[in-house]
Amino acid sequence: MPEVRLITPITRQNTKKMQVAAYCRVSSNSADQLNSYAAQIRAYKKYIGARDDWELVDIFADEGLTGMKSETRDEFQRMIRMCELKQIDLIITKSISRFARNTKDALAYVRKLKLLGVGVQFEKEGISTLSMGDEMLLNTFSALAQEESQSISMNQRLSIVKRMELGEYVDSNAPYGYRLVDKMLTVYEPEAGIVRNIFALYLQGFSTSEIAKELNKLNIPTKAGKETWRPSRVAYILKNERYIGDSFYQKTYRETTVPFNQHPNRGQEDRFYAKGTHPGIVEKDAFDAAQTLIEKRKDVFAKATTQNIYPLTSRIQCSECGSFYRRRIVSGTVKWVCSLHKDDSTACDSNYYNEERIYDGFISLVNKLRFSEDNILGQVISRLEMTLAAMKRNNLAARDLSKSIAELNACLNNSGPWDTSPLKSIRRKPTRSAQSWQNSRTSGRRSSIQKPPSYLRKSRN
Repeated sequence: MPEVRLITPITRQNTKKMQVAAYCRVSSNSADQLNSYAAQIRAYKKYIGARDDWELVDIFADEGLTGMKSETRDEFQRMIRMCELKQIDLIITKSISRFARNTKDALAYVRKLKLLGVGVQFEKEGISTLSMGDEMLLNTFSALAQEESQSISMNQRLSIVKRMELGEYVDSNAPYGYRLVDKMLTVYEPEAGIVRNIFALYLQGFSTSEIAKELNKLNIPTKAGKETWRPSRVAYILKNERYIGDSFYQKTYRETTVPFNQHPNRGQEDRFYAKGTHPGIVEKDAFDAAQTLIEKRKDVFAKATTQNIYPLTSRIQCSECGSFYRRRIVSGTVKWVCSLHKDDSTACDSNYYNEERIYDGFISLVNKLRFSEDNILGQVISRLEMTLAAMKRNNLAARDLSKSIAELNACLNNSGPWDTSPLKSIRRKPTRSAQSWQNSRTSGRRSSIQKPPSYLRKSRN
């Protein structure tokens, strides 16, 4: 018997631990949701730490964000970037609805992570994407999560519209000069004084641009804490009816299907105007005077909306970005340039093109098409015929029809007794030419048709 001796390695290699991350999300900032949010983080730290073969990479948590749009969730996107860098092997999340409420996003990210070798484990549904044979189960649960989100959104929308009808709805986003206190708009005096000054300056003849410059000189921050005031923000304040204590509800509306895009309400949905819903900051006379001045300045300083139309307008499209070209005069020469490149030369690599060169090139192509019609059109027609032939070969219905026609020709060309069994399924009535040829054969007289149709001629081999 051979003698076997074990040779042990000097140092044993430790098994690499699986890099595990957890993802949490709550869709609102309510107290109950925040408690659930904190509980999820504690639970995942304890759960992952209890496994010796797992190592916690990080816990990614999005607070107060919807699961319909993945691009708005910063922590979710950071987690995906770390997966692309091979820093995560497994993601654990509570349920599919926490991962994504959009079926399209859920499947897209699961497939992407699976190609990267990263698994996703959904605890509530008991699904692990690495051990899953197909996506049918995941697709079903994702569709249920999306339908649940649509149902919740519809119920909330009906409740909001009902409160709008009663004049009781209060937007969670308080305008500049107000704060939400006990779900009611309350005047915030440090900002309310600035709002009054904006109206006063505008009625004194200042433009929105000049008012914005004055606010920037005084280093007055916006509501978001930014140091820069823009004319559009000043104009929004001057047009906002909430500064006189009224509320104009449903200026915008959202679609009823995923991804719930928002649009200006131009009559698609009902709108409601409620008076005296909260304390005002500006007197109504001052507000009405500002609206009158806005309309007057709009008529005087509004830009003309007419546009010159040229033969090449909306007919030249940039091959780099897809934008249309615009006509410009550069140093006395008419040129055409990509609209995106014109606004930002770094955004598109296109260039300016002389109008005369464009017309010369167009005329040259027209002449080639005119005088070389046979060569050019012949090539086009031949390629179209080849494409059509390929489509027919791939068409199963055409293939079955061709097979039936071949069987019919075989029966008619057979020199022996006709077997009509293949014809029973077709039940095609013989044509007049075929009937005349058959009658001439049976009667022994020469038919007026000298030769039978090609598809009825017998093989004489």
